[in-house]
Amino acid sequence: MDKLNNYEYKVPFSPETYVWGSTVNQLHLDDYLQDTLMYGNRYGSEAFKLLTNFGLGLLASDYQESETGILEATAVIGLPTEDWSNKEQDKVVIDSLIGQHQIEIDGKTYTVRIKRVYVLPQPVGTLYNELLDEQGFLQRPELAEEKVGVIDIGGGTILIDTILDFKLSQRNRKQYNTGVTDLYEAIQSKIQGNVSLYQVERTLRNPIEGHYTYEFNKHDQREITDLVKIEIDRFTRRLITNVKSTLKNLDSIDSLFFTGGGANLVNRKLLQQEFKNIVIVENTETANVNGFYKYGLSLQEDDDKPKQPLLALDLGNKQTKLKSEKSEIILPSQFLNKADMPVEF
Repeated sequence: MDKLNNYEYKVPFSPETYVWGSTVNQLHLDDYLQDTLMYGNRYGSEAFKLLTNFGLGLLASDYQESETGILEATAVIGLPTEDWSNKEQDKVVIDSLIGQHQIEIDGKTYTVRIKRVYVLPQPVGTLYNELLDEQGFLQRPELAEEKVGVIDIGGGTILIDTILDFKLSQRNRKQYNTGVTDLYEAIQSKIQGNVSLYQVERTLRNPIEGHYTYEFNKHDQREITDLVKIEIDRFTRRLITNVKSTLKNLDSIDSLFFTGGGANLVNRKLLQQEFKNIVIVENTETANVNGFYKYGLSLQEDDDKPKQPLLALDLGNKQTKLKSEKSEIILPSQFLNKADMPVEF
């Protein structure tokens, strides 16, 4: 199975058939895409529950046990810091993961039973990814002694946190509900015509030799490089202001990590001019989910019980990142109800 393809998904708690995959937001059906970017009861929404099950099914499909019987596994998931601090929201997320899940993907049924769930504050994922090696063992012990700042730039949030001795500071932290979607919307509003926000995102993530071209169709392609650079600089300066106003202890921080999918889109030169202790992590899009996975591995090393497969999930507002021993996957966090799609698809 090529996990980046668009596949049909069915789950027992919904009568509908859904389509999800890497190009689902390129089908020119923006008005019908179901999105988990919402403020309020995101984790209790049906869209989030569906996305959770799709992700578990996709990861479980690598294991023969999920097709011939029941795959028993452990799940590790991260939440934005303020959401993680809300124990009621933690419980909603745990309840959506724990227990048995049956997911049909393109006619094949996969069954996974989640026996244990670990919920982490999202930025800690990046720290674990830097601290631990691929087997979950300590590789950078000096980080455990440092005072660390983590700036996690996501689709719908920017998380600014301070961590010392693996404890989150309650003072020098803030969750801004203004992620890179704000950047996409700023660019969208300045292009004349019926502009797709998803197309804007793809354009920014896939420049051609440093240039950005918005494509309405093959006959109408518009050069927007100057506009994109102006808005990226504006977004970056606003980010710098937010970091400085939140981290009043900036001079005492040893390492300031920038992570998240949005870290690939900011003006790094502006950041490096302002912050001398900056570290832009490798593979910013998957740093958190890799850290969640390594955290699970580290717990298994300390546990005498038989090791279960680990399924790590980072269900962001714009991108879903999944990680197991067998797969590392990045997909959009949007999906379609097949009933909303034209017959020819």
